[in-house]
Amino acid sequence: MHFFSRRPAVSVVMAAYNHQSFVATAVSTVLDQTFGDLELIVVDDGSSDGTPDVVASIKDSRIKLIRLPVNRAVHPRNLALTHARGRYIAFQNSDDEWQPTKLALQVREMESDSTLSACFTAGELIDEAGQPATGTWADGLFTTRERSPTRWLRHFFDIGNCLLLPSAVVRRTQLAAIGGFRASLVQLGDFDLWIRLAALGRFRLLPDALTRMRIVANANLSAPNPRAMRRSQLEHAIVLERYLEQPLLDMFDNVFGDISKASSAGARKVALAQRALVQGSVGVSFADRAIAGVLDNPLERADAVAEHGNGFIHEFLARRGGWAFVQQDAGDREC
Repeated sequence: MHFFSRRPAVSVVMAAYNHQSFVATAVSTVLDQTFGDLELIVVDDGSSDGTPDVVASIKDSRIKLIRLPVNRAVHPRNLALTHARGRYIAFQNSDDEWQPTKLALQVREMESDSTLSACFTAGELIDEAGQPATGTWADGLFTTRERSPTRWLRHFFDIGNCLLLPSAVVRRTQLAAIGGFRASLVQLGDFDLWIRLAALGRFRLLPDALTRMRIVANANLSAPNPRAMRRSQLEHAIVLERYLEQPLLDMFDNVFGDISKASSAGARKVALAQRALVQGSVGVSFADRAIAGVLDNPLERADAVAEHGNGFIHEFLARRGGWAFVQQDAGDREC
């Protein structure tokens, strides 16, 4: 399979693993888009079933198939991005589906507004047979509500992710500038990506359900089983550390100005830690890491004590003596 010689407008990135039953449909809904100026880069991540053979049997010059001999030896989406040539990057999963006009509508939005860093769509949940799925763990998880970049950044910090990865279209130059996916994150790599992209521009959310996310019993990586929940809690705390870095730390006044007027880096980090403590075990884990980092930096520690006093240090030490840092939270979240 070979690419066209000229650069396509959109590079569609698909990470595939053991989806022999679904991958042909996932691929066909990409190739059947009314917007055909695209390439599809499929990275099979060491599947043990016939997934790569199914993809190889589909004869279309817009497909490039990369077979990895070992699962998780490399990050499949980051590998695909090194081959991408389009102005825009779209993400598709090997078991999900797109409606035919998805890319056309999203490319039109991105082309008409240079301030957009990403365009998402509403999603429909489907079952293994492709029929609407109800009563699933993902009901109500995703949103189409529009927000400003600063409101998105606040929402991500206070609530979490509610954007659907296979619905996203982003600019390749911006994705390259922020470094792609964080390879150590298994479940929340997209959440980490949205935070960094929100610092670069606005998000557009199309209200139509142009993306169909398949729910397969006991198979979705993000499905809430105890192992996945523990991993998600650990990753969530790590992702929140983006707020301790630039450029997000310089955006503190716009994102968090209503809760703190902290001016120095150390004081802002302590303010973020204190804000996160209401989030249960995820927030406590992040707060511990954030304050520990401040205490290890003499300049930030001095600035934080100057603005907050030393009470936060005593509270930090007390929490370390009294908290179970990884525990199962029970609570409602609202996108």
